Amino acid sequence: MIEAIREIGKWQIEKSGKSDLDVLTKEPKFKEGGKIVIVFIKIDLDKKEFKDIDPEDYDSTKINKYLYRSGVSRGPNPTPIANIIKTKKGKSDAETYQNLRNQLEKTFTGKIQKWFDKYSQGTIQMNADTDLQGIREILAANKDEILEKMVTAVASLSKKEGRLLTIKIIQDKESRYIGDFDIFRKLLEDIESRKIAGISEKDKNCSVCSAKKGIVSGEVSVFKFYTIDKPGFIAGGFKKNRAWRNYPVCSTCKLELEEGRKYIEKFLSYRFYGHQYLLIPKTILGDIVKKSEIVDILMDSKKVISLKERTKKRITNDEAEILNILSEEHDFLTLNFLFLRKDQSAERIELFIEDVFPSRIKRIFEAKEAVDRMTTSDFTFSCLRDFFSKSDAKKRNYDLDKYFLDITDKIFRGVFIDFSFLLRFFMARIRKEFVTDGYYGSVVKNAIMTTIFLENLGLIAFKEEKNMTTNIFDDMFTHYGKSFKSPAKQGIFLLGALTQLLLNKQWSERNAKPFAKQLKSLKMAERDIKALLPKVQNKLEEYESFDKGKRLLATEASKRLLEAGEEGWMMPMDEINFYFACGMNLVDDVAKIIYPNRKEE
Repeated sequence: MIEAIREIGKWQIEKSGKSDLDVLTKEPKFKEGGKIVIVFIKIDLDKKEFKDIDPEDYDSTKINKYLYRSGVSRGPNPTPIANIIKTKKGKSDAETYQNLRNQLEKTFTGKIQKWFDKYSQGTIQMNADTDLQGIREILAANKDEILEKMVTAVASLSKKEGRLLTIKIIQDKESRYIGDFDIFRKLLEDIESRKIAGISEKDKNCSVCSAKKGIVSGEVSVFKFYTIDKPGFIAGGFKKNRAWRNYPVCSTCKLELEEGRKYIEKFLSYRFYGHQYLLIPKTILGDIVKKSEIVDILMDSKKVISLKERTKKRITNDEAEILNILSEEHDFLTLNFLFLRKDQSAERIELFIEDVFPSRIKRIFEAKEAVDRMTTSDFTFSCLRDFFSKSDAKKRNYDLDKYFLDITDKIFRGVFIDFSFLLRFFMARIRKEFVTDGYYGSVVKNAIMTTIFLENLGLIAFKEEKNMTTNIFDDMFTHYGKSFKSPAKQGIFLLGALTQLLLNKQWSERNAKPFAKQLKSLKMAERDIKALLPKVQNKLEEYESFDKGKRLLATEASKRLLEAGEEGWMMPMDEINFYFACGMNLVDDVAKIIYPNRKEE
């Protein structure tokens, strides 16, 4: 995966002709636009003074002028520019004002003033094209006035927009950003180069490009889940000065990795039901750029946008998803799915699905299309997510995320899934909706669609009974796959449909379904199912509704339940009730068969 990210970064640097400074400079992550809160400082031979505070709209074309790059949480960034963290509204206007002032003072002092305190003197600064020491003195002398004007300016801005704090320098009647001065650009490169020199070694091989380099560092990490701040993570006898052995990276690969991640996050980052994943393409042999037209499309922003607009078939909730397009590629390309979760300043890997071939993606879409044809619906992973989000709707956190991601991993890797495990969660949700008279039908349909999808992929298997007697429902059962290929399951299914016809009759006449109490909240065992059939038949006769169609249905259900024998009932309670609920939900399909010449009310 690291090599694939580096290959993408290398390609992008070469294609766009980016310099080291272009790679080091980052774009702030604003969700809905942004503002740059600027402290104007005048530096002339005859006068040095603070002029004013003035916010301006963020302009992505000025990235190299802003010279933004984040740093440590405590201490200045590599350049005097920083995020202004949003503050909470207080109980009163005075408290709201104070909260904002405290946060701005923290940002101004800790990120801007401390930068000049730390970097305004040194060898590089002696021939600087602006007076860093003079700026430092102005900021210190005018701190209170700057803060007051800053509070007024920031309070008027939209709370939805992102905000950055920086300075602009007025020299010779011209206002310029920090990125317009050589000294700030040189210091950024110097600060970053000193970072990798901390834990390093000379004349060693880089673990990414495998070439022998003048210096390799052990403090380079494209992701924040790699750390050497704990002894247990350090190779070489737990000595930090030997930590370069863990993961030695040269300066060239460092920049290529940074650019690769920047590009992937911008163009190949997708949503997945409350999660985010990075799609990282990798070729099996050779240069990533020369292997496939689709990779060229992935690496070209304009083509990516047009491709996203043309994408119609999806298996996730992200409209930008392009997996269907990638599924048409040959198997010299593999895909890595990296699910990352940000935890304050760190990052956690939630799931990493490695080396998925396009042919596997194609197989998944073929299974989806089979489900769509059977059910005349649109299957996506939302059907699965319906059962694996929260064990209780009142819970604050999505406590079933681990199961959801684990099943997703097995689907993409083609690993067998325990159907009884799925049924436990299917029935928990189905029972809840049944008892509360909620979205019962749609939940059962999602369970059926998920079952057919996984069966088509060969990830769940069902024992298929031999020498079963034929009946008028055979085509319907065949249509829904092998999951119904046993007498007991078919009998339970047909009884479920017959029961639903009774409930429909009760509702039409009494506007109530009293017989639903007999279903024991869908927690029926074998004896309950066998006892239910005569109860349903008797109740239908009481309503004078046990017509020819329902008699045929009851007859076929009886035959199947008797044909099952003792061995055919070797099913857990969840499975028994699942097929019963399926019969109730698919009653319309059954009605078309038993009433071929008239519409069932």
